[in-house]
Amino acid sequence: MTIKGGTVKGLGTLLVMLVVASAVRAAPPGPCEGPNKRDPGCPGTEVQAAAVVDSVTVDWFNQLLRIRGSGFVAGGGGTSFLLGGNLNPLVTSNVTDTRLDIAFSSVMADEVLAAGNYSLTVDDLVQLSVYIESQIIDPTATACPCSGDWLAELDTLTPSLWGGNDTQCIEIEGPGTNDVADISGTLITDPLDNSVYPHYPIGASFHPGDPDNSVCRLVQVNADASISELVNKRVNEATQAACAEVLKVNVCTLP
Repeated sequence: MTIKGGTVKGLGTLLVMLVVASAVRAAPPGPCEGPNKRDPGCPGTEVQAAAVVDSVTVDWFNQLLRIRGSGFVAGGGGTSFLLGGNLNPLVTSNVTDTRLDIAFSSVMADEVLAAGNYSLTVDDLVQLSVYIESQIIDPTATACPCSGDWLAELDTLTPSLWGGNDTQCIEIEGPGTNDVADISGTLITDPLDNSVYPHYPIGASFHPGDPDNSVCRLVQVNADASISELVNKRVNEATQAACAEVLKVNVCTLP
């Protein structure tokens, strides 16, 4: 009887435990609890889908990226973009559901130092590869990026050429972004004898929409017609104007 009674008592305890466990499982969690916490209706837990990007165009004339696609959102919390490894968000403008612009900026200039493929991250979720054909220049830059390199190269090669102010230069002024601005000349090793080499073509040019030819340069031309590129850096309109002033003061006489 003792064994039987003990057995019955044990079964009773087990039954109570099963009933309690069953009751716990049977109680459904609230709409924002447990496995249902991401169900519709839980405030603040919905995940917004990333915008869809169909194309990215580099508009050199207007100095911006033009993005086309769908689902773009303007304003705070809107569609976001990161370029390459830079964690500073790019600033968007002219945003519609299907198109937006990203103007060139110091953030882009810090990242795009040469032609190549760059990743564009959309809404921290989607990464695209964008080919950018040339270095992007900070649009706020105003100083000539070549002046120090010009001086260093010429001081090493032919010191008398810098500051001689006896080289005839040609200048085409471009007061607006719709115009071409150029200043160029050739420094001669012996200004009295053009047959003495090397010669050093030097100049700065800004061409809207043509980044590969918007540069300041110094080239060495040897007697055998071989050419060495000593200095070649991208310029924007403001830095080209600064380079033109450096050349006028230190190198060129103008007709």
